[in-house]
Amino acid sequence: MTPVYLGCNSTHCGDGEAFGNRHLGIRYEDATGGELELRLPATLHQCCVGNDIRTVLWSSFPETQGHVPYPFHTKARNLIRYLASDALLNRSLTGPPLRHNLCFAVPSWVAQWVESRLRNFVGLGAGKLCVIGRNGYTSLGKNWGHLWREDLPGARSHEGEECRDFMRLLLRRDPRWIFLVIEDRLFQGYDTVRSRELRAFSYAELFGTPDTSSLPFGLVMKVLLSLADLCVGVPAGPYHLAMALAELPVVGIWTEHLPSWYDEPKEASIHVVSRNVRDRQLDQRPGSFDSRGDLAFRLMAVDTRIITGEQVLSAVEELI
Repeated sequence: MTPVYLGCNSTHCGDGEAFGNRHLGIRYEDATGGELELRLPATLHQCCVGNDIRTVLWSSFPETQGHVPYPFHTKARNLIRYLASDALLNRSLTGPPLRHNLCFAVPSWVAQWVESRLRNFVGLGAGKLCVIGRNGYTSLGKNWGHLWREDLPGARSHEGEECRDFMRLLLRRDPRWIFLVIEDRLFQGYDTVRSRELRAFSYAELFGTPDTSSLPFGLVMKVLLSLADLCVGVPAGPYHLAMALAELPVVGIWTEHLPSWYDEPKEASIHVVSRNVRDRQLDQRPGSFDSRGDLAFRLMAVDTRIITGEQVLSAVEELI
């Protein structure tokens, strides 16, 4: 599966309302399976005609949030049962992890441009790249280093301090590490973890914001993850994309969700789970598990609400 379109143009992450063309002119209540007329931008229309695309899948489908039991515990699996026959479901969903069909191939000039930015501005050729997704968009509570500032010593109770600690610790282990933090704008002060001292750069300063960049965010992320040696992230876009690359080591950060709610497990991953998940009994939901059938997630449960830099470093050392 290769997405060809996002929002009202290929670089804007939104529903198109800002461009007067929300959801390509389709209203949810009208999407009942019959034929509808789409308002397509010219370039997308050409793509659809050229590839004889005649069907649109409306993907406004709710997250399971752990409320749906195995084998329909993720959003994708829960959607499949409305699209496939019972015979196919019984054969495919109770076996090994589902295989990702995302295509990570990009035009060669795009890959060269992204890599040249990394080489010229962060020194990638001589270093190892760690991509960090500290923030999400659907919930502030899942952001790494946002809640429970009172659990840190007063002088160190700033936003994102756990992430800074992790970068310091990893650099002590190997000074060749370079960090690319997926911040979508140029935050200031403690709202950013970019730091020349820590060799930490933000996505926005190298590639622009998703709203203003000349290249789609997803296209750049495909190249970045293909070049990365490690990804650390909360359950948001960069983390989910990284989980689709079998060979890329991934450390998940979980403060109010669990990995079984979202992605297929893979060997090259480990997940650090906050005490808050147990305190709120989120691990008791029907779709919460570390192992079911042929599916197994490697979990590292910690006794703190915050997830410290030391805990994440321990997960990295176990993983790589």
